[in-house]
Order: sequence, then C-alpha cells, then structure tokens
Amino acid sequence: MKRREFIKWSGLIAGSSLISAYELQAQEPLSEDNPQAKALGYVEQSEAAARHCTNCLQATGDLSAEWVGCKIFPGKLVKGAGWCKVWSPRPA
Repeated sequence: MKRREFIKWSGLIAGSSLISAYELQAQEPLSEDNPQAKALGYVEQSEAAARHCTNCLQATGDLSAEWVGCKIFPGKLVKGAGWCKVWSPRPA
C-alpha cells in the first residue's frame, strides 16, 4: 500500500469511528413525558405481549438489549418492552 493510500484510509477509518462514537453518546432514553412520545402513545411496557419495540420494523441496533434505537425517535433509545402507535411488525 502506498503512503497516500494509507493516509487516506486511516483518515476515513478514524472519521467513521468518531461518528459512531458520537451517535452512541447522543442517544438517551426516551421519556414517556416527551411531547412526541405522548403524541404517539409511547409506553415503556406494552400491554400486548406480541407487540413491543424489539419486534417493530422501526427498531434499530441490538434488538436483544433492554433499550433499542428507533427510527421514529432519532437520538433516543426506547424500552425494548415498550410500544407506540407507529408499531409495525418486522418481516419474518
């Protein structure tokens, strides 16, 4: 590998690592009192056993974790056992 290629790839790898670290730090648990959460009926404990955030199409990240990412609430983590009105089943 040439020196220029090495420097280019090193910069790209370092930059992507910083972005990933920022995304992880930027996420905080979503509160049921959040205005958007209230509007979408978000609760931390789903009443329907088969409908919860970890099996929703909008969920992201490690779906076996207690808190997961959500496309509907960017920058926030939702409780895996939670639910909201946007819930949609993940394809099998």
